Amino acid sequence: MHPYTIQGECLGPLVVNSNGNAGGSVQQVILLGLGSSKDLNTHRWGHNPFHAAGTALARVAKSCKLKHCQVAMHLAFTALQQQHQQQCQAQLNQQQHHKHDQTTSRQAFELSSDQGAPAAAALAVTSLILATLTGLHEGHLRFKTKPEYKAQMHSITVLVPEAQGQDMYNAAVARGTAMAAGNLTARLLVEAPPNTCTPSYMASAAEHLAGANPAHFKLQVLNAEQCKQLGMGLLLGVAQGSAEPLKFIHLLYTPAGPVQQKVALVGKGLTFDSGGYNLKIQGGIETMKCDMAGGAAVLGAATALKDLQPKGIEVHFIIGACENMVGSCATRPGDVHVSAAGKSVEVVDTDAEGRLTLADALWYAQEKAKVKCVVDIATLTGAAGIALGQHTGALFSNTDSMAQAINTASSAAGELHG
Repeated sequence: MHPYTIQGECLGPLVVNSNGNAGGSVQQVILLGLGSSKDLNTHRWGHNPFHAAGTALARVAKSCKLKHCQVAMHLAFTALQQQHQQQCQAQLNQQQHHKHDQTTSRQAFELSSDQGAPAAAALAVTSLILATLTGLHEGHLRFKTKPEYKAQMHSITVLVPEAQGQDMYNAAVARGTAMAAGNLTARLLVEAPPNTCTPSYMASAAEHLAGANPAHFKLQVLNAEQCKQLGMGLLLGVAQGSAEPLKFIHLLYTPAGPVQQKVALVGKGLTFDSGGYNLKIQGGIETMKCDMAGGAAVLGAATALKDLQPKGIEVHFIIGACENMVGSCATRPGDVHVSAAGKSVEVVDTDAEGRLTLADALWYAQEKAKVKCVVDIATLTGAAGIALGQHTGALFSNTDSMAQAINTASSAAGELHG
């Protein structure tokens, strides 16, 4: 056997060529270190060991051109169980120290120990699957003349102890797969060049999603004339200089059963932002195809919901997709447009287009979709990147409870924000 190490940012996995001696058809054994056992329940990017292990596994899979992989989780689950019992015991000791009823505390300890460890193990499976599938992504190569794909993975099998609940782990795998599909949908859209990913292309992507699950999704795409009838003068003003027609996308997810809450995800959808007459001359204009990343993230979330199908929540996915271009019909600095809310807006800088398109989209979410909870996702200002760097998003909210909810969800998903 000839082991060698592949170094990476997350882990340095050890790959051992078994020469068929490991049993059956196993040709290679990959050892993925998970770090300290005390961190196994930590779920933040860069610290979640199962997310990091999945990333490392994807890296090895591409390097070794693996087609099939089995992941044995037995030792990791044992460590999770032990860690959870230690945490519960510490809580029990603290309660008894404060003279709580010992019988009640012991019962709570046993219940928490029985329920918490399997849930943590299921979350570990979800993290591993999500990171592995997204790590295998090579979609950016599809526009090359002769793309050389390294990923050849056909199947990933997760091996768990027989005593554990199979249904729970099947659901964990399905959740990780659905979340990866949403992530990859957003990446595929953002990676596409602007002459491919036009406003019409984004509308087609939404149409594909709606057609894949018509029982839960309904799509409405408004054109410029329909937006004019709604008074969306700001969105129209940004789009009027482009030969590409704008598309206002409203994709609705309706759950099975009663609706308990309504939420809107509003994404910025500038498929190319030249800056308009305030042309982006400071460099980086070729990256402005990415100015629809907020809209891509919204469609990515819709993709995940297509398979997850959460109950009790109605979700409106809203994108004002258009281009901001220079032309004889384009908005000039100093022009005044009127928003759907009836407010007149003087455009001093045509490169401040994001807040214009989002103003009408946010109005639509509140007045037409009738939602009270709105999450706006946008590549709105370079100042956020200057302040926080290129790997951390800025989070603002007018409600502390909502900000905390987003913070908790982001931490569990492995996102960074400031």
